[in-house]
Amino acid sequence: MKFQVLGPLTVLGDSGPVVLSGVKQRATLGQLLLHANEVVATSALMRALWDGEPPPTARKMLQNAVSALRGLLATEDTRGGPVLLTHAPGYLLHVDVDDLDLTTYRALADRGRADLAAGAWNSAARTLRAALDLWRGPVLADLAESGTDWPELRTLAQARSATREDLYEAELACGRHQDVLEELETHAQREPARERLCAQLMLALYRRGGQADALDAYRRTRTALASRLGLEPGRVLRAVERAVLDHDPVLGQPDALAIMALDGEPRRGRPAGTPVAPRPATVAPASPAGFDTRPAPGPPPPPVVPAPPPAAAFPYPATPAGVLTAQHKQLSMLLVRTTLGKGLGGDPEDAARLSGELAVAIRDEVARHGGKVSGVLGPVTFALFGVVRTREDDAERAVRAGRAILRRLRQYGAGGPVPVHGGAAPRVAVATGDVVVTCAADGTGAVPIVNGAVPKSCADLLETVPPGGIRVCATTRAGTDRTLAYGPAGPDGACEPLGPRTTCTDTPPALVGREREVEQLRGTLGDVARRQRPCLLTVLGEPGAGKSRLMAELARLARRSPQGYRVVTGHSSWCDRDRPLALLERTLASATATPGTDDRADDTLARTVHALFGTGDRGTWLLDRLRPLLRGEPPAPADWPGLATAWRLLLTGLTAERPLLLVLEDLHTAPDPVLDLVTELADAAGPVPLLVAVTARPELLDRRPVWGGGRRDALALTLDPLDEPSSAALLDALLAAGGELPADVRRDVLARAGGNPLYAVEYARELTSGTGPGRPAGPPPMPRHVRQVVAAHLDTLPPLAKAVLVCASALGGVCCADGVAAVGGLDRAEAAHWLDHLERRDFLRRSRHPSATGALRYAFRHPATREAVDALVPRTVREDRRRRAEAWTENTAAQLTA
Repeated sequence: MKFQVLGPLTVLGDSGPVVLSGVKQRATLGQLLLHANEVVATSALMRALWDGEPPPTARKMLQNAVSALRGLLATEDTRGGPVLLTHAPGYLLHVDVDDLDLTTYRALADRGRADLAAGAWNSAARTLRAALDLWRGPVLADLAESGTDWPELRTLAQARSATREDLYEAELACGRHQDVLEELETHAQREPARERLCAQLMLALYRRGGQADALDAYRRTRTALASRLGLEPGRVLRAVERAVLDHDPVLGQPDALAIMALDGEPRRGRPAGTPVAPRPATVAPASPAGFDTRPAPGPPPPPVVPAPPPAAAFPYPATPAGVLTAQHKQLSMLLVRTTLGKGLGGDPEDAARLSGELAVAIRDEVARHGGKVSGVLGPVTFALFGVVRTREDDAERAVRAGRAILRRLRQYGAGGPVPVHGGAAPRVAVATGDVVVTCAADGTGAVPIVNGAVPKSCADLLETVPPGGIRVCATTRAGTDRTLAYGPAGPDGACEPLGPRTTCTDTPPALVGREREVEQLRGTLGDVARRQRPCLLTVLGEPGAGKSRLMAELARLARRSPQGYRVVTGHSSWCDRDRPLALLERTLASATATPGTDDRADDTLARTVHALFGTGDRGTWLLDRLRPLLRGEPPAPADWPGLATAWRLLLTGLTAERPLLLVLEDLHTAPDPVLDLVTELADAAGPVPLLVAVTARPELLDRRPVWGGGRRDALALTLDPLDEPSSAALLDALLAAGGELPADVRRDVLARAGGNPLYAVEYARELTSGTGPGRPAGPPPMPRHVRQVVAAHLDTLPPLAKAVLVCASALGGVCCADGVAAVGGLDRAEAAHWLDHLERRDFLRRSRHPSATGALRYAFRHPATREAVDALVPRTVREDRRRRAEAWTENTAAQLTA
């Protein structure tokens, strides 16, 4: 006979389910099964069966229920089976451990926790999943429905949650964050106050590439703890939040949460492979918030290498040691002035309501474009772009945000969504320049302090803007002139942005130094057409490496190939935040476009679909699903599978005419559903000549570490910097119309470009902009766009990694862990870890020759990186680091000669 309590109470005999009669009989059996093989006192059973004072006949009713249960058990062949015994001071139900799902669950859960503590994560995941599969609902769900509320039911519900969290920990350690993310989100919504569950959800979201989503999850749990319990998050959850903000590498380790549960904070700089004290095999009962609060026994942690004492105090606060809180940045400031209509003067409620609506609209647009509202002073709102994280297009984001704000605020006039008399007369100004930003070590917390001329110049510019208009400064225009069109400039250089440019004004640079890659592309085109099999081609490279230029060459080769490829293009962009399927929309428009005609996109789509699939049900089905995409209408979740299938069918259908090249650029900015669809297209297209070529920055591999791996037909190219002859040839081609450079200037420019084609183009533009007798004889300063690109790349690093680069520059550009530790006041092991991290991220390169003490040495991979690092640091901090570097160098030399 089998008993099940993990769900509705069920008794299974040899001939099927056994019928239990009466609530008291079921409750008596349920209480005895919860304490199987233990003596349950009669008084305890009576308290369980009756709330409050039991009736005078309670003992007799309990004896009748026990007698009925004995008769029920006797109807089966119970030799060796369950036996209900009278045992002072009550009763004992003897049940074999294999006959009760509760004991089986406990045994599996204990075994899974033991595997988890031992680091056997795959085994732990399988065992814990098997334990949870035994649950069919809440414990004794039928009794709970009738009003039964025993402490044992709540305890087992907590145990189930703890086991589920153990399972998630094992799955996350195995790298299956994508597989459990949906479960984590569901259970976190049901139990928002469980801290361990929140930490696991944050880790899964972060590993998927959703840092902002992870921080939102933290805020939800913090709110739930405060509102329900009046508590702040515990040290472990705070440590996870700090690690997410810092992009701490510890989050990439399999046992990330175990490390923080033991330490209470991320072990910054833990070298790969450093042992972690294992958790005990017997896990303590979870606290109500979901974390074990008892100290974990085990071997002592590994010894910590003592850090050398700092040579001098930092001239600014830094937490942790070495992290910069004041930095030189090039940012864009956006000012918005709103003036309410005169008709609102007599009704303060209408004015307050409209002001609130306007503030929300402004904040929404600023956040949508990646900025941060830093304050409001009367009718003026201040927003900053590039204050927390620099992006190479901060100025463009600010201008686009300003235009979007104007569009939204203009609707608050007559007939707008807020029925008021008069309306808002917005004015917008954007200014860009160099400032010193002081903020918390992680860029969060209090409003950052901006020092420099930009706030005043932006305020002065705002005074010149007419009602309902927008103006930008000359620096902003210079940084965005290639992507945005502008009206005539005024005497002060300011002008009005007219909108995005429809055509590119830049001539693409010559393709040099990529002969090997071009031959690979040519061979791939031939293989796809010959083998009639799809192939996924991924081109990875840092900003400016020439990914788009190589894709243009691939498209040219495809069109001129003997097979006559059809080329379909699309690109992803940060501008698509409100249109997650914009990449698919662009590929659809490219696939159905008819050159030389002005037909509507809807008509060309219908013509293409009817030509490929006819005018019957199949063609109609495809059009019904693709037309909303072409109009930019987001599909409902239920419609997404059909849309994805229709998009895939159209592209594979085009291959029936001739081979197809699908070029998708900047895929690292695409949302996850689009990434999934691209991989499915390459996998499920069938035997068709389809080449899917995508470009991305290395960040794509942070989100999808196995991108392209394990597929039969997949090719990945990483664009390394150009070698010196190729860089020289590119620079000469760019300067062909500007005359020759002096040899020393040419060498200096080539060194600064560092083999990056974009840098070479920008330096050439600086040089040719002053052609003629008046051109300066020396090398130009770092172009503003290059500096912004390098600064944006630097801001993808955790704060400590950036601080290590500052120390490396102070040491002359060549450094070792001992020097970085002494200059930055860091732990030596921590410094060694970050140097290794920076090498893997291509900021540094390892020298073949060790230092005089035998330590590994590192040097900057690109001179532009060191120049940008020096420009980032305030002068007082830079001088302090150099003094420390000189002191350490002298001390080391003295020790070696002693």
